[in-house]
Amino acid sequence: MCIAIYKPKDVTISKASLKRCFKANPDGAGFMFAEDNQLHTYKGYFSFKNFYKAYQKHETKQALVHFRIKTHGKTNKQNCHPFLVNDRLGFIHNGIINGYGNDRLSDTIQFNNAILKKIVKKHGSMGLFDDPMQELIENVIGYSKLVFLDNKGNFNIMNEENGHWNNKVWYSNDSYQIPKAYVPTVTYPSTWARDWNKQDTPEPAGAGRSSLAIDDWVELKRDYTIGSGDDTHIIKKGDWLEVQSIEDDGTCTLLDDNLNIPMVYPGIKCTDVESHDSNKDIEEVTDYNKSYGFDY
Repeated sequence: MCIAIYKPKDVTISKASLKRCFKANPDGAGFMFAEDNQLHTYKGYFSFKNFYKAYQKHETKQALVHFRIKTHGKTNKQNCHPFLVNDRLGFIHNGIINGYGNDRLSDTIQFNNAILKKIVKKHGSMGLFDDPMQELIENVIGYSKLVFLDNKGNFNIMNEENGHWNNKVWYSNDSYQIPKAYVPTVTYPSTWARDWNKQDTPEPAGAGRSSLAIDDWVELKRDYTIGSGDDTHIIKKGDWLEVQSIEDDGTCTLLDDNLNIPMVYPGIKCTDVESHDSNKDIEEVTDYNKSYGFDY
């Protein structure tokens, strides 16, 4: 069904929430923002890491964000949102528009080509949002939601009432939220409940590691040479790696899964990496764990 998100300027969405959106809607992510009277579109991300690396640079900007789950069309960059109506107006969609879409193209692309582009070409961008025209489009798209953004930063949400606002952000559904896990009435929570939350659970504080968490992505602050001879591997300053474990001696083990054969690098000083999780992520998961009586 996808999730469509509208985010105003200077409001951020936690990495944990975005990661849940991707897990629930894993068929391609993208985002759009207006800057210098131009629309900037980034899409076709099929791993959360690649999406987040691109998105984080712009996370404080007014933006449309979209995570797709396929209904019509192939799983490829072409069918990822956002889409342009013209070079001054773009949009994202959540839902299914009956009568549009096939094995190759999504219903959103076909609806854009058949309806939205023609309306804007004849009546201009503002003609799309005249009350009678908006009412007509909302009747055609049913329960679907369309979120528009133009190159000036003006936005409009069609069928806004079918989604909801939370912390100044509009979401088309609740797939960004932490699921209400079933916890059996036993002293220790189930393995499933622990694994579900492990990705955002901070390790206990230690030498140089208080800001790190297992499964967090970190950026190296200096070059590292691992191994020797024919088994030498060099990881560069600025590389993004994933934290596999955090040791008591102030070091961590990092994983590079962008290679054909993933590489594991132990013995990296925690002070030589920069975490890209925020306190907001840690607080969100900690509050959730406490609400269920978890002690991790």
